[in-house]
Amino acid sequence: MSELLSIVAPLCNEEGNVTLLVQGIREVLDGKNIPFEVILVDDGSSDGTFARIKSEALHDNRVTGLRLSRNQGQTTAIKAGMEHAGGAVCITMDGDLQHDPRHIPDFLSKINEGFDLVCSYRHGRKDALTRRLPSRAANWVARIFSGLQIRDFGSTYRAYRTAIAKDIPIYGEMHRFIPVFMKMRTERITEIPITVEPRRYGHSNYGLGRTFRVFADLVAILFFARFFSRPIHIFGYISLILGFPGLAILGWLSAAKLAGHIRIMDYGPMFMLGVLLCLVAVQMLTTGIVCEYLVRIYYGGTEKKSYIVVEKISREDHE
Repeated sequence: MSELLSIVAPLCNEEGNVTLLVQGIREVLDGKNIPFEVILVDDGSSDGTFARIKSEALHDNRVTGLRLSRNQGQTTAIKAGMEHAGGAVCITMDGDLQHDPRHIPDFLSKINEGFDLVCSYRHGRKDALTRRLPSRAANWVARIFSGLQIRDFGSTYRAYRTAIAKDIPIYGEMHRFIPVFMKMRTERITEIPITVEPRRYGHSNYGLGRTFRVFADLVAILFFARFFSRPIHIFGYISLILGFPGLAILGWLSAAKLAGHIRIMDYGPMFMLGVLLCLVAVQMLTTGIVCEYLVRIYYGGTEKKSYIVVEKISREDHE
């Protein structure tokens, strides 16, 4: 592969891992004669992470460091790195050394076969049960509703065609569901197995509390996957499901009233149910119309970013 490869790694309080990460990437890619750049994104670290990044960038012009103004989360850090990537292919990996750089050639082999996204699934995971069970549940739900048959939505070790990856609107905890967004743009998606190395330095930023945010983002992502470009469909379906029974109730009451068979007030609860169903149906329909306008605005494009880079470092800046 002669095209430039971009490696994006978000880091938060990973001071002890920076040098080893860069060394590992350099050994693998230099050994394969693959031109590359490494973009290290400091996501609001409170230790000496950015100082280590700066040191690496000043000694190797293939390393670029970005320091965000505050901790924005892994998704935003990945997005920032992707937007600064100059390679035709971009690989995202964690900065805690659990993603072995030796798998990079495997990703590139699949990209060269014509795939636009190569995901990874963690083979032989040894995480605690409190991490594995929510992960399996989220993966199962994501597969069912997205129609994307990959095993591990949670692994951020992935390879992308950079041009497609830069167009993905991710935020919150949605880096896990980038494949769902990618499926909206391409069907050329595959996966490879990887081994997860034990963490050497620092501590995991994952906690059980994040599970609830992941599931909340999963609901939003699954909505986007099926109805992002046509929101009127889902709101229209809901409107019809509620509107028809409401109109039927009010129609029957009106016909019976005109025929002189009943007094409307004798059927107060039924009348109120019919009115409520019709009102909610109208609200759903108008919500769908508003969402259609928002989709048009989205596709119109915007340059607003969800992060601020307060410092960028590379060797060229000091030459």
